[in-house]
Amino acid sequence: MKTNNREFIRLKYIALIILFLFIIIYLVGFSRDIMFVLGIILMGSLYISFQNVVKELYCEMREVIAYAANDQQTIIKDGDLGLLYNEMMRLKKRTVAYEKVIQQEKDKLRQMIEDICHQLKTPLTSISIYNDLLLDGKIQDNYFEEINQQIEKMKYLINSLLTLAKLQSSQIEFEFEYQSIQEVIQLSMQSLQPLIKKTRIQIHIEELETCFYYDESWLQEALSNILKNSLEQTCSRIDITFLEHQQYLKMFIYNDGEAIQKKDLPHIFERFYHTKKQQGVGIGLALSKEIIEKHHGSIQAYNDRNGVVFEILFPRYQMNNKFKVS
Repeated sequence: MKTNNREFIRLKYIALIILFLFIIIYLVGFSRDIMFVLGIILMGSLYISFQNVVKELYCEMREVIAYAANDQQTIIKDGDLGLLYNEMMRLKKRTVAYEKVIQQEKDKLRQMIEDICHQLKTPLTSISIYNDLLLDGKIQDNYFEEINQQIEKMKYLINSLLTLAKLQSSQIEFEFEYQSIQEVIQLSMQSLQPLIKKTRIQIHIEELETCFYYDESWLQEALSNILKNSLEQTCSRIDITFLEHQQYLKMFIYNDGEAIQKKDLPHIFERFYHTKKQQGVGIGLALSKEIIEKHHGSIQAYNDRNGVVFEILFPRYQMNNKFKVS
């Protein structure tokens, strides 16, 4: 729209000239006829320039409307209308992108609701069956035990989902303290003693007294879920080893159980996802991943040495509002 800009400048100068000439004519005292003729000439020039501007604007408006109507991606580079058109196109692209994100979130929410209903359906069905048997007078001690187990399963599911939702929405504050890695591992082992005794799996922990910043209760929850997952596999041994670096600490939790299928590896940290041989509701590893990431760490799983390895990385930073290298 460079032509339009030049025409506007010309209009401005013509208007100033007209004003200046009329002032001179008025001061000198020319006759009204001369003033009238000069006024007609100058106003004609002003009209012609104004008409050119309007014509240019009209042509460019038609061009913009044509592009918009045809949904063209061509960029109009020059002039105010070009800038307006380009901004409209950018806004349109952002709007489309936002709509895609909103649709993806809707799909995730729908899938989550379906998963929750599916997970609750099994224990509710079991409770309903045992309840019908009790109402029919068929009372056995194990019925009450089964009902209680299913109720505990639902409680665990609901509490885990609430915890995961709070973690993902950053509603939980972490209290980071500089502590030994061995402390949180021992706490995790204590919470799993009944399962360890039941499975009789040997657990070997590398002796390492290194320290870093972590929230004890939450990291215990994360490690307990990972160890529990290994204990529930068909394995005879679990090894916990470490790799120290100035900037980070790596922990490796290895079990000699059956390898995870290749198609399952990318999904094992997803909520409600579990392999055919996994027990539980498939939420423990999702919780562990979220907790570790809140420690600014990362976790991955892979097959190695005829078994499975969970590799966890923790940064060796002070966990305050800002990172500080310890």
